Amino acid sequence: MSTQTSTQKRRAVSPVLIGFVGMVIVPFSIVLATNSWGAPDAADFVRMAFGTVIAATVATVAAWWLALDRMKTGRSDRYWFWGVAGIFTVSAVGSIAGAAETLLTRLINL
Repeated sequence: MSTQTSTQKRRAVSPVLIGFVGMVIVPFSIVLATNSWGAPDAADFVRMAFGTVIAATVATVAAWWLALDRMKTGRSDRYWFWGVAGIFTVSAVGSIAGAAETLLTRLINL
């Protein structure tokens, strides 16, 4: 009998690390990339609003992916990840609504 069959195959990258990168690093990078570093005009306001929406969506998808991955593995801490995914979803909805309101306000004030 080989020892390879008795041990579980380890993943190269931890799913929690992938979830963290997807929930924090990637959305932050998207927001920074779509930011206007000068005096913004109408196109900059639209780009920043869409960047916020995309970043919130990516963070929410990453949070739910991580929660589903933890559920699939059957870990005892899986409910904590479901709570985090729920919080990310509520936060994303608020962020998207705020981005829409800010975009309308800034376009009206141009």
